[in-house]
Amino acid sequence: MLVVDYRERGSRVVRELERLGAPLKFEKLDVGDYLVSTDTCIERKTCNDFLSSIVDKRLFEQARYMRQAYAKPILVVEGDFERALLYRRFNYPQVYGALAALLDMGVHVLRTQSAVETAYTIFYLYKRSVERRNRRYLPPAKIKVIKSNKSLEVVQLNLIATIPGLSYELAHRILMYFKTPRRFFKASPAELRRVKGLGSSRIARIVEILDTIYPPLAMGSEEGDGSE
Repeated sequence: MLVVDYRERGSRVVRELERLGAPLKFEKLDVGDYLVSTDTCIERKTCNDFLSSIVDKRLFEQARYMRQAYAKPILVVEGDFERALLYRRFNYPQVYGALAALLDMGVHVLRTQSAVETAYTIFYLYKRSVERRNRRYLPPAKIKVIKSNKSLEVVQLNLIATIPGLSYELAHRILMYFKTPRRFFKASPAELRRVKGLGSSRIARIVEILDTIYPPLAMGSEEGDGSE
């Protein structure tokens, strides 16, 4: 099913998706507007929405939450910037600087000219995800965004997700498999390979981080200096 945030119900994009035959399921999504697979989330913004989210500083906060929650976050920017800029105090360097910053954050940006184009984009992203699932089964997983929270579960997720290359979704899979962070940290490369999403490069990086000896502090300057 293509999961759609309930606030998108009635939009032109949703009507077009229904016309295309997409199986839709409406839910309250914590992050994004459309969930085309367990790891791919789409946030849709019109050009005016995009400009407004720069002003109120929502843009990069939303992007950060998307990146934390999903391996493949996508922002679809819909409409004509040239027209939108006629009525806003923005210029092209500001707009495309923001788009470039999103790419640096790991958020993919797609441009469409209309709601119809947006619907086709979402539909074919969903269709490709279904084709991938048919080739290789992906167990369903729904990860909520990690906000300020002191619960033990969140602390454990944060502990694993601080390792470079590990998203919160992957941290969730790791903990579901190993049950505790300690078992994960003590696991051999062969055991790590049993977790979906932990490929050779990620495993090599994990092993490097866990096994590299931390350089000792230079203590010589503190010895014999006569200070108390």
